[in-house]
Amino acid sequence: MTLKITEEVRAFAKKPFGKLFRGEGKDVVRRALKGDEFLTCVGDVVSLTTLEAGFSPNIIVFDGKSVRRELKSVVGRIREFSKEYSEITAENPAGCITEDLAEKLRYAVNTALEGEKVRVFVRGEEDLAVMPLVVLLPEGSVILYGQPNEGVVRVDVNEERKVIILNILEKTEKFGRTLDKLRRWFNGGSG
Repeated sequence: MTLKITEEVRAFAKKPFGKLFRGEGKDVVRRALKGDEFLTCVGDVVSLTTLEAGFSPNIIVFDGKSVRRELKSVVGRIREFSKEYSEITAENPAGCITEDLAEKLRYAVNTALEGEKVRVFVRGEEDLAVMPLVVLLPEGSVILYGQPNEGVVRVDVNEERKVIILNILEKTEKFGRTLDKLRRWFNGGSG
């Protein structure tokens, strides 16, 4: 029940999939956001920086690591800044998009659209969560994620980006129904 990333997909995922705002810190986040977006942050450092900059993302996806280094103090600070959020946990090994991750992200999106803020803690790696989120989030949503050693990427979710991601996911090694579910959810189906 997993999509395993191929070298072609890995090369795609390493490039910014939106507008890159160079630099680091709260000022970069402030430049990237207007403040009224339906916002999802993917990554520990960008999530904490966004919270510290005074924004309140609808969804936070984090794994306790940055460039595969443990960030226990950052996890604690994310949780401290987002006490009112509910938290769910997803299992997702590095280099994969599991059915569990896709389903937990779908739950988070649906819950956030109903007005409840959600944190998704990923056991494993959250780096590829941007891909299913592009498919799952409604058009007009914004995803913010960190581009290592460069800055922050703002992804404005639209139909064109959804189609690009589904086409890229076609190039993964497929084990199970994860991609079928994402396609069905993109087309408005349930289950």
